[in-house]
Amino acid sequence: MSEFASAVMIRVLAQGMRELGLDPGPKAPTGADARVDLSLKRTLVASAVEQGGLACLPLLGRGVHRLAHEPTHDALASANGALNLFERWQRLERYIHSQHRCELLDSDDQRARLRHVALAGAAPPLPAEDLVVLGVLAALLEAIGLQHVEVNLGRVPVYPEPDEKRLESAAKNADTAQWEFRWTTATRHAEVRRPEPPWPAELGADKDWPAVAREVYGRLMSGLTRPKSLLELAHGMQVPSRTLQRELGRSGLSYSQLLAEARCRAGAWRLLHTDGSVAEIGFLSGYADQPHFTRELQRRVGMTPAVYRDAFAVAAEDPRRHAG
Repeated sequence: MSEFASAVMIRVLAQGMRELGLDPGPKAPTGADARVDLSLKRTLVASAVEQGGLACLPLLGRGVHRLAHEPTHDALASANGALNLFERWQRLERYIHSQHRCELLDSDDQRARLRHVALAGAAPPLPAEDLVVLGVLAALLEAIGLQHVEVNLGRVPVYPEPDEKRLESAAKNADTAQWEFRWTTATRHAEVRRPEPPWPAELGADKDWPAVAREVYGRLMSGLTRPKSLLELAHGMQVPSRTLQRELGRSGLSYSQLLAEARCRAGAWRLLHTDGSVAEIGFLSGYADQPHFTRELQRRVGMTPAVYRDAFAVAAEDPRRHAG
C-alpha cells in the first residue's frame, strides 16, 4: 500500500525549520497537491533532527502561524475550542487517509490526553512523527486563541520548552505516543475569526512572498470573477510583462501559481464562512464551472467542496450531522 503525507504538513515543517534557523533544503511542495509521498516528510524530519536534535521537532509546528490562509489551516483554526479542534484534526486524518490517528482519551476545560496510534496493519508512528504531530496540534491550539499551551509526555515537558535529555530517553524507550495538553483561558473565538467578505485585496498573501508577488496576488484576489492577465497586471503595475514574470520566477513563483492560490483560498474561505451554494462560490472564486472547482479543491486540499464544508464549516459542528 502506498503511503502518503499531507503536503500542508510538509510546508508547516519546512517553515518551522526556517523559524528555528534550520535549513529545510529543497523547496517544500507548493499548493498543487494535497498529498505527497511519505518519504518526503520523513526526509525532512530526519534533516531537522540532524540539525536541531529531537527537541526541535515539537517546535516545528509553529510554522502553521505563517500559513494562516491555507485552506487546511483555516478549516482547523476555525474551531470553537480545543475539543472541536481535535475533532476537526481527526476528520482531516480520515479524509487524507492517514495511517496514523489521534485518539482522545479524556479531557476537561483546560486539559486533554491524546494517544497517537496506527490503523490495523499499519506500522506504528515513529517517535519523531509523534513529536511532530503533537507540536502541530499545540500550535493550532494557540492559533484558536488558547493561552499558555503546554504538552507533556507523562512528566517530560515537550512544548513549549522541551527537556532535551528526558525527551531523548522517552524516544529511545518508544514512550512518545501518549500526550497531555494543558492550556489556560482563551481569547473570545469571535475576535480571531476572519472578517466577512468582501475582504481586503491583500488577504491571504504569504508574508514571506516578495512584495511583487504580494501585489500580484492582491490584485488577483480583488477580481477573481474576471482575473487580469499577466499582461494586464504588468500594465497596471507599470512594469514590462517579462520583467514581472522574471521577478516572480526569482522566488519560485509564477502568475498561474498565484492565480491558483487565490482561487483555492477564496473558494475554501467562502465554503467555511458563507452559506452560498458550491456553484455560486466556485463562480465567485474564479473557476470555470462547478466541476472545475471540485477537481481543484480535491487535488489541492484532498476533499471536494461539499465534504470540506460539511466537515469544517461552523454549521457542521451540530453533532447530529455526524450521528450514526
